Amino acid sequence: MISEITYIVAAAMAMLAIAVAGIATDKHFVVIMLAIELVLASSTVLLVAFFAYNSVPNPGALVMLISIWGVAAVEVITLITFYIYMKYRDIGFDVTKLSRMKW
Repeated sequence: MISEITYIVAAAMAMLAIAVAGIATDKHFVVIMLAIELVLASSTVLLVAFFAYNSVPNPGALVMLISIWGVAAVEVITLITFYIYMKYRDIGFDVTKLSRMKW
């Protein structure tokens, strides 16, 4: 019999596979950043599932969860900053052309 956590792990692995495919195949800056965000979301889902499955509450889980959320928030702020900068400078969002930015 398959337990409930197996479905959650499978969903998180599917999210991770979609994110890795987005990082590996796309050249658009925003898509790559959103794929990295999806990696963080899948790791958060796994963390919550494993600590909820455990019968003894672990205070380290809350610290790790807040750390993951903090990193995700910093990533969103960075994405918005780069997006505004690139729009203001009229730079394309193709990551292969980012090395040609004029400073």
